Amino acid sequence: MQGGPGFVRSLRSHPVLCLLLLSPGIPEYLSSSSPLNALILNPPMFLFQLVANLGLYGPGVLLIREAKVRWKKGWGSVLLLGAAYGILEEGVALSTLFDPSAGPVGSLGSYGHWLGVNWVWLVGILPVHMIYSISVPMLLLGLALPETNGRPFLTGRKLPAAIAILSVDVLALFLLIDLGEKFWMGAPVLIGSLGAIAVLVFSARRVRADVLHAGSGTPKAGTKRMVAMGVAFYPSVLLSEFLIKGTGAPAAVDFCCTFAVQGAYLVYILRVGGSVDKVRNLAAFAFGLVIPIAIFGAVAEASFPLVLLADAAMVIFFVRLLRGSAPSGRA
Repeated sequence: MQGGPGFVRSLRSHPVLCLLLLSPGIPEYLSSSSPLNALILNPPMFLFQLVANLGLYGPGVLLIREAKVRWKKGWGSVLLLGAAYGILEEGVALSTLFDPSAGPVGSLGSYGHWLGVNWVWLVGILPVHMIYSISVPMLLLGLALPETNGRPFLTGRKLPAAIAILSVDVLALFLLIDLGEKFWMGAPVLIGSLGAIAVLVFSARRVRADVLHAGSGTPKAGTKRMVAMGVAFYPSVLLSEFLIKGTGAPAAVDFCCTFAVQGAYLVYILRVGGSVDKVRNLAAFAFGLVIPIAIFGAVAEASFPLVLLADAAMVIFFVRLLRGSAPSGRA
């Protein structure tokens, strides 16, 4: 990747730090789920969120990347493990998958709540973690620092340390919700969640490495089209969820339609993505995916938009990544 010597040297010297900046940076701070302006407006809350986020996202993305490298798997496994991570965070740790009155869930807590699960919320939030918390940060690291591809990061004691940090963070948040919010999902739901995580991890271990391999040949879409397709993804999911809900259709219809929109989107990307000469297009698609997240975050912090500093850093990162992506490169 081209750019300032200090910038590139810093990335190459600290690839793990780069990954930790991308996750939770993209899903939490660019989106304003964890407001960056709390650094000034509410420092104790900012510190709490920073520690909690790093303890969740950091080990999560590192462990999934490690599994991909050690198991020699592809993006199908990454998405399955991302879903497992999403259940661990949103279900076991934070209970938003189950608590109908959880703040982030809003009206989706009463719409589609069945057998203790907020199903319409689930079908929308799990792909956020699969894509923005896990896949995009891993993809961007591989594109920016291709020399790290296939190289394990969690050697020696780092692997059990990552597992321990994630476990402690999940347990602490679980207890905080249980004692502070007075919400207990119930033993059947907890056991079901852990069982679903186990099934997803097992499936990720067994699935073929090429299960989500793009079609052969050069990409059928150019850079601008890939950016546009990335931009359209998350708003399409939100529109599917809330437009169908607005019609008064049963929640099961909403769930199925939102799932179908995401599935169709994945199939389309694989059809036009191609398998060669795709580095620049992958960077463009990732840029497009991140743009709506950044816009939502800027709007949410409009009164004190400290997040614009993070947005500027994001733009610089992508500009340098795109400039350094030769048309004949590989990912």
